[in-house]
Amino acid sequence: MIDVVGNAEKVVEPLKDTVEESESLRRLTDRAVALLHESGATRLVSPARCGGDELSPRALVEAERVIAQGSPAASWVLMVTGAHTFIAGRLPAQGQDDLFGGDPGMLIPGVPSPRGTCTPADGGYLLNGRWPYASGADHGDWVMVGSRGVPNAHGERCRSQLVVIPKSDVVIDDTWFTLGMRSTGSKDIVLDDVFVPDHRAVNMAEAMAGTVPDIDVPLYRLPVPATLSTMLLGTIVGMAERGLALFIEQTRTRRDAYTGASKVDSALVQQRVAEASGEISCAWLLTQQSCDLLEAAMERDGPMPIDARAQVRWNVSYASELCRRAVDRLYAGAGAGAAHDGNVLQAVFRDINTGTHHAMLDFDTSVETQGKYLLGVPLDEAAV
Repeated sequence: MIDVVGNAEKVVEPLKDTVEESESLRRLTDRAVALLHESGATRLVSPARCGGDELSPRALVEAERVIAQGSPAASWVLMVTGAHTFIAGRLPAQGQDDLFGGDPGMLIPGVPSPRGTCTPADGGYLLNGRWPYASGADHGDWVMVGSRGVPNAHGERCRSQLVVIPKSDVVIDDTWFTLGMRSTGSKDIVLDDVFVPDHRAVNMAEAMAGTVPDIDVPLYRLPVPATLSTMLLGTIVGMAERGLALFIEQTRTRRDAYTGASKVDSALVQQRVAEASGEISCAWLLTQQSCDLLEAAMERDGPMPIDARAQVRWNVSYASELCRRAVDRLYAGAGAGAAHDGNVLQAVFRDINTGTHHAMLDFDTSVETQGKYLLGVPLDEAAV
């Protein structure tokens, strides 16, 4: 039995020592990446046939939550690359062997949305385009990108593909200058007529739905949108918990600048802490419910029902919104000192307000989807 939480806890304190340098570099330090590998978290959802642990998404979510206490950026990069590892389990066997044959914990940065194009070529595809926000782009030997099929010079067209490409074949454009999540190194990936063989590609629609023929591992039959969005929550909840702990620690010694009264005796400060704590606890309960729904889907013979997928997407968006609100409330009550770059609470505030802008967490879209579901309005299968 793998002690996922215990192994993650062992690297929390060492990760804290990497945060300042990672922020300066605008990417994780090599030491931070080594600690992720040391925790074993990078192999939790990689294929067992390649030496990975092949655990349910809950394992990765729990590791992310703990690691965020040491470095939110390290947790984010773990989450993103772990999600791509989860998707890579749908590749043909030869493609999986290429990725994981030397290291089942290989980090795979990239962008699985179809930002670029693929055209048919002998034995594979030619990839072109720019993919922004590739978290952890500087780490690992491979990248994963989604693409939309377009005709080649002969009029031949292919279906949209998810592909993996050696890092040596891509250009990384350093565009990552942001409010928060600075250490994630979420830079652009640029491809110019890069050839990808068939065995490193998988039909995008089938991969996203979890219906790739001949893939019978329950983990890799899960739908990508519901699973990837749930994976996001481990980091988001972990960041919010870190913000709450920091606020409590700082407030215990704070006094009113004019009256000298202790801040802990303020009923309004007490209310802020209580409400934030409740919101974060509710967010984690929603995360656990989503993990339960995913694990129930792994035990089914058929695809995950649309109502379960819709519930997961709502859980994820609402939980992330609760975490953002909690941190905003705490930051607003933290005083002028929290505005300084040296105050870690400021970094948590910036990071969670940046992280919750991820497309998978779009609150407006999820509110509409949940409202439709509750009112009996037919849902778009691809949207959930």
